Amino acid sequence: MEMPHQPDGSTVERIRAMVPAMPAAQRTLAELILADPAGVARTTILDLSERCGVSTGSITRLCRSLGLSGYADLRIALASDASAPRRGTWAGEVGIDADDGIEKVAEVVAHGVGRVVEEAIGHLDLANVERAARLASAAGRVLVSGIGGSATVASELQQRFYRIGVPSWDWSDPHVALTGIALTAPGDVLFLFSHSGRTEELVAMATEARNRPVTAVAVTNDPSSPLAELADIALVTGVSQLGFGHEAALSRHAQLAVVDLLYITVARIALDRTTRAMAATAEAVRGRRGAPSDPLPSDEQP
Repeated sequence: MEMPHQPDGSTVERIRAMVPAMPAAQRTLAELILADPAGVARTTILDLSERCGVSTGSITRLCRSLGLSGYADLRIALASDASAPRRGTWAGEVGIDADDGIEKVAEVVAHGVGRVVEEAIGHLDLANVERAARLASAAGRVLVSGIGGSATVASELQQRFYRIGVPSWDWSDPHVALTGIALTAPGDVLFLFSHSGRTEELVAMATEARNRPVTAVAVTNDPSSPLAELADIALVTGVSQLGFGHEAALSRHAQLAVVDLLYITVARIALDRTTRAMAATAEAVRGRRGAPSDPLPSDEQP
């Protein structure tokens, strides 16, 4: 019997890319595989079925969706992945030979970043992006929060909005964020950044927002994550692991693509306000950008 075609890329990476679109039963199975691929490779189909609480049929369907003929092939593939360079090592994380020149490094980085941004934009529901932007443009307050690497991107959105006259606040401390959400008023908008959509602190913020008059917007990679399901609007990037770069780097570039879209759309919606605000803020820092120091008084000249 002819074997099904097996797509390129490690089995673990293909499973990781498929997780956002999986039904709940298969997602539980996939998450166990991702957590311990070597252990699953040593596990029988009956034992795995019992551990995950799914049927053996669900396991077989996952195997076939990966281009494998059955569970035996999945075990072989996972064992092969386990013997390959792992993520977190130089070979597994970066994928560039230590003796490659700077030109090769630049090529790989440019390709990886470009692919991530293209895939993120391609997955986004642009109608949701515009809806979120219109709400932010008219908001009394825009609140922004993220944890860890996502906090940097959240801060970028706040700074962009602030410069074009949108009253906005950025909170990376979850306790401060929760108290701020508790004080929101109708018309306020809350942007929550989490690549996985499962960051505990962000899920708590989204839960609090459900009981408040604020519109919660999730920027996440997984449409079935708790954060996406709790939010009023989900801006889903849906990127897979694409060669160079670890999860945090990939998520940051995908999230920054969303920030750019939101910023430009809000600026376009309220163009008069944007023009006035940018002129005022530019004037405020005029002469402070790389200007030479004020000369010393004549009696203090050396």
